[in-house]
Amino acid sequence: MRTMPEILAAKRDGEELNSDDFQYICNSISAIPREQLGAFLMACQINGLTSDETSQLTRSMLEAGHRMPQSAGRVDKHSTGGVGDKMSIILAPALHAMGATIPMLAGRGLAHTGGTIDKLESIPGFNTGLSMEEMLGNPCFISRQTEDIAPADRILYSIRDITATVPQIGLITASIISKKAAEGLEKLVLDVKCGKAAFMKSESDAIALAHSMVKTGTDLGIEVTAQVTEMDTPIGNMFGNSHEIVECIDCLKGNGPADTMELVYSQADALGYDIRESIADGSALDEFKQMCIRQGVDSGTVDTMVDNPWLILPQATTSVEILAESNGWISDIDALVLGQILCNLGAGRTGFDTNIDHGIGAELIKGVGDKIEVGMPWIRFDINSEMAGSTTKMIQNSIKISSAKVEKSGRILQIITSP
Repeated sequence: MRTMPEILAAKRDGEELNSDDFQYICNSISAIPREQLGAFLMACQINGLTSDETSQLTRSMLEAGHRMPQSAGRVDKHSTGGVGDKMSIILAPALHAMGATIPMLAGRGLAHTGGTIDKLESIPGFNTGLSMEEMLGNPCFISRQTEDIAPADRILYSIRDITATVPQIGLITASIISKKAAEGLEKLVLDVKCGKAAFMKSESDAIALAHSMVKTGTDLGIEVTAQVTEMDTPIGNMFGNSHEIVECIDCLKGNGPADTMELVYSQADALGYDIRESIADGSALDEFKQMCIRQGVDSGTVDTMVDNPWLILPQATTSVEILAESNGWISDIDALVLGQILCNLGAGRTGFDTNIDHGIGAELIKGVGDKIEVGMPWIRFDINSEMAGSTTKMIQNSIKISSAKVEKSGRILQIITSP
């Protein structure tokens, strides 16, 4: 067994690390000085991780913590994040209505991307902090990662965030797959986003990450499908925490936007379930209600929320509509700009401990491919203060209007499956 300085020297010099090295790091993570962990991560960033190293690191991160027993019918999805990405909240109850078990561990928002946990915490009483015991007895839940699941990931991720080592593909893979493998999954579908509002800006980088995660998940005994999807324009019509819960309820009622449902249905299909039936017959919506109740929401609150969401969910006090400045067809809406604006308005975090306002959000009135005229509103923001003129100008600059008719294309660019 090598010491930490010996492991660092090996990786610094471009040598391939072995399973003993990764086990030592993950099992001793709390005792290793942060300076050495930072050096390890930077060596990985500079010299890379082979596919074997990535799988070994992932397995070591998994085995250093608690895990749920693997069984047939346990499935989940993971997205690398985007603006308007609300598919998990629709997918989980719809899959359970078709007989699947959903042990979904989700996260909070990161930078301009919204987080599933933040959205669910818009619902009064919804408990996103289930214990391992509560998870094991629950057939369909969405909760935060506990401290005893992949503890090495929690420490390494916090250091990656301050050492400029977040984008390393092997480290991203190990972080995501170690947590998903801890759920005891039979199947996993990954939504790997690329584009202006994604962490992977280029399609080639997104494809490389997708291949890495598919191989690593397969090595751990999970059947994995990765879907590389476009994240230049926002997904759906509603953005912000409460707002996206409203749209999720619409989707579960069968009234969801086409691009949102394209992703939801394709993700379910990849897991082997046709959820169109559960959405059409109302069983998916009923499972959403039951999931909320199991996670602490009063049944009367759930019923009212499903019938009239804004009677229950927090909503900002002031609405501001942004008007079109030219005639034509909308050809582009910059999701990154909208996500950053919502974050700065209070719907997301601008610092580590920043609180968020669940009632702040936006609704697209017109989207890509729609015809619009000067003076027509195309987006509405719900905020709790006046909107600065500079913010209004940024929003106006985020839309492009073409004189020629625009056809809206699908979001799925490529699908990668386990060998």
